[in-house]
Amino acid sequence: MDLENQKVVVTGVTGDIALATIRRLVNAGADVVVSARSEDKLSKAIEDFDGAISGYTMDLREPSSIATFFERVGPFDHLVTPAASGMFARIRDMDFDKAREIVDTKQWGQLLCVYHGLKQIAETGSITLFSGTVTQKPLDGSTMFASVGAASEAAGRIWAFELGPIRVNTVVPGVIETRIWPELMGDETANNALKAAADLLPVGRVGTPDDVAKAVLFLIDNGFVDGHSLVVDGGHRLV
Repeated sequence: MDLENQKVVVTGVTGDIALATIRRLVNAGADVVVSARSEDKLSKAIEDFDGAISGYTMDLREPSSIATFFERVGPFDHLVTPAASGMFARIRDMDFDKAREIVDTKQWGQLLCVYHGLKQIAETGSITLFSGTVTQKPLDGSTMFASVGAASEAAGRIWAFELGPIRVNTVVPGVIETRIWPELMGDETANNALKAAADLLPVGRVGTPDDVAKAVLFLIDNGFVDGHSLVVDGGHRLV
């Protein structure tokens, strides 16, 4: 895949899926612009990459920060929006402050990124949103992941209809081994959950961040895919 002379904006640089996606974009020759909430996180992430990568701070909870970010980015070709907060909680035990943060970053923040990004994106460009298979395959405690993911998929289809010829698609990852599992569950519980998932899945393993990154690059590259939710779940929906 050749993305020479293509400028790609990735909203978030610290998550494992974002990092894998950025690595593939840089290797494909893209000029990548990323965001992080603080200068410290931004500089630490960028220093690990070779190639055309730059970034600016952006807080997805602050509309003015989002507007300023895209003004600084200027014209670009593709937008990828992987950044979000995370939590697992049953409705009886819901921490509504954390729940609201997911809505603010993943749903409201994403909407504002698309809104402000449209002022700069090329008509031949694309937007890649993120959801998750919990929108289709229930997982205990995943109310907020499922809610904002379903909103992303629904919005993506509407935006694809509204914004053509700009293409809008959504990546729908299944169980992907990232740092978010031990952060939310603790090491032992996360390891047990991932092992159980691997034993269940038809492919015999859980996903990697690079599995998702490959899907993102496919959606950027294929100019005839639009309004699609691309599931990357190792067959999880089948079991």
